[in-house]
Amino acid sequence: MNRFVGNPFVWACCVALMLWGNLSWAELSATADRRTIAMGETLRLTLLGDAGEQPAEIDLTPLNRNWEILSRSSATNARFINGQNRVTRTLEMELAPLREGTLTIPSLTTGGRSTTPLAIRVNPEPVVAPGDELVLFDASVDESSVYVQSEVILTVTLQQAINLDGGEISNFDIPDAVLENLERRSFQRRVGNRTWLVTELRYAVYPQKSGALRIPAVGFTAREVQPGRSLLGARLGRRLRMASEPLEITVKSVPTSFPGEVWLPARALTLEENWSIDPASLNVGDSTTRTLTLTARGLQGSQLPPLSSVQGAVNIPELRFYPDQESIDQSELAGGLQGQRVQSEALVARSGGTWTLPEIRVPWWNIETDRLEFATLPARTVVVTAIQTADQTNDPTIAPSASPAGTTLPLWLWAVSAAGWLVSLALSILLWLSRRHTAGHSPTPGGATAKYGSVRQALVEIRKAAVQEDAALLRKAILQWAHLHHERGFSSLEALTRVSTKSLATRLRAVDRSLYGDGELASALEGLIDTLREEPALQSRGMGNNTLSLYPSQ
Repeated sequence: MNRFVGNPFVWACCVALMLWGNLSWAELSATADRRTIAMGETLRLTLLGDAGEQPAEIDLTPLNRNWEILSRSSATNARFINGQNRVTRTLEMELAPLREGTLTIPSLTTGGRSTTPLAIRVNPEPVVAPGDELVLFDASVDESSVYVQSEVILTVTLQQAINLDGGEISNFDIPDAVLENLERRSFQRRVGNRTWLVTELRYAVYPQKSGALRIPAVGFTAREVQPGRSLLGARLGRRLRMASEPLEITVKSVPTSFPGEVWLPARALTLEENWSIDPASLNVGDSTTRTLTLTARGLQGSQLPPLSSVQGAVNIPELRFYPDQESIDQSELAGGLQGQRVQSEALVARSGGTWTLPEIRVPWWNIETDRLEFATLPARTVVVTAIQTADQTNDPTIAPSASPAGTTLPLWLWAVSAAGWLVSLALSILLWLSRRHTAGHSPTPGGATAKYGSVRQALVEIRKAAVQEDAALLRKAILQWAHLHHERGFSSLEALTRVSTKSLATRLRAVDRSLYGDGELASALEGLIDTLREEPALQSRGMGNNTLSLYPSQ
């Protein structure tokens, strides 16, 4: 490694890569915490800039036409992600509308980049209930009639024109429903000559049975804070006890026309696929990974069904399928939750040919339009080309190319050719000696070849050996992977087992037993690739070449 330290070319490349990484992240965006407000209320506008963008220096003059800027704050955050240094800068502002109607937060520009305009609906000033109430508490839902297992947004709202201490909302339970907490929101509202602090607690509710769903009353308790202070701190006044009105929602059953096995009532649903290598341009032994992503707005991640694998949909003996670990996640959007399910499957071609993978259709119910829809991926064609082997090259039926009849090479040309061959041989020997000196005392087991140039390629060779069910070739590929991954050589699978994690050691022993006819290779290979990918390097565990080991590998 020392030979690279003083190389100015290497340093220049590193600096260029860091600069490119920062520039690749450069962007500017604007988001509002609410898209519908009332006169007298406020909203929070967040400007996010990456790399060279400076949101704090942005010209905010275009906002003055429709908005009053009440406050602003900026922050800078630096993170190191995937080998790249990412710097994010934010500017948060509290805005109050100057008039009713649909107002636009205009495009704001800095550093040659601009934000996307945002449309905000501003309703008339709300009317406060008659009386001298200074604290208001209620609950509401965004829908009064929904389908079973679809999303309902429950909002519990506290409005206070006075200071409160020890505010607490009672725990509540909704029978026959799943409850998910959403982000809490706070803003100010001005009505007449009085300023109100508004706090919204939001929940995503998913009814689990049809019929009437009753949401019980939600209780609230707090103490009023009076002006002035005492020796013990704030002066506390009367205790407030309030409760919302119970709510009832009509829950509709699954439509009889729905054809799917899993009921999916969503606001939007998409199905996408991605291939690591185009399935229409594979060679025998190649591996490609198909990743399917199912995303639904208005559903939890756990509600999304597993997608049918290629192996489960068709039976193609010439293709091997290895499913990877699937992931289920969900995130919060402005209108509720968005669920996502991602699953991958590796495909390995064992022989040449052309096959068709069937289309994938996921039925779902659009609750916005109240009709059946399908998320579809078209059928895919897999084309595998058979690579010419050494046996085919030596086939006596294939006539070697011959020189034209009656032609012979001059003697001087033979001499020049021989001299060139000797020079090439000398250069090859010198290159080999140089590489041997650089490699030190870590010989490559089994002889290093070009096909084992990286850890990733070694995994590819392991997968090929597994497809061919060649135990000897598999052993060689695993040892080469270990040499590249751990940066040290191993004479046997047993030696590698001694320094491996428990999960990998178990699989290595199974492979080793199959080499000597004591065990079935197919069962030994289950999960081997995934286990190798998850195996930490010896250096990261303090077991590199510079440390002492209880079990030497040689």
